[in-house]
Amino acid sequence: MKLENNYDFEKRVEKSLMLSPCLDKFEAANRLLTDFGISPEKENISKVSEILGMSWRAKPYPQTLETLQELKDKDYKLAIISNAFSLSFEEVVSEYALAEIFDVIIVSYEVGLLKPDPRIFKRCLEKLKVKKDKVLMVGDSLKDDIEAAQSFGIKSLMLDNKNKHPEYSPRVTSIKDIFSYL
Repeated sequence: MKLENNYDFEKRVEKSLMLSPCLDKFEAANRLLTDFGISPEKENISKVSEILGMSWRAKPYPQTLETLQELKDKDYKLAIISNAFSLSFEEVVSEYALAEIFDVIIVSYEVGLLKPDPRIFKRCLEKLKVKKDKVLMVGDSLKDDIEAAQSFGIKSLMLDNKNKHPEYSPRVTSIKDIFSYL
């Protein structure tokens, strides 16, 4: 399979590592190598597992936790839909007490779906028990969050902390600016 751009590459890695849980970084490395047609020799597994151990550690953008708590205090229902790597996501949920903040957490490796698949958005709405017209998707990926939500009929707001899409509207550059949009 020829990869045309970074998005194609990212999607291929996500399909390999984020559609089901990995028991450990060695299983993840083996899966990734095999899916990319690279021999899963011990040396290759060792190198890739080392890289996986150093990366994939997500952390909230500045002011995210405070803003989420303020939204929660104002009785907004909150949800996460994440294409996530199982070996790091659970740590992030625990470290930042995300289960206490979010009403629903939809994770790709638990549901076997990746954004931009509309079924992942449908599942979230069902769990939240809300209709599309009452939802705002806030995301930092133009294709997987913003365009995917819009194609499913959900309003969206680009969170562009890294200023990758200055031409896009509606957009905010900090999560705290969401209040001016609501």
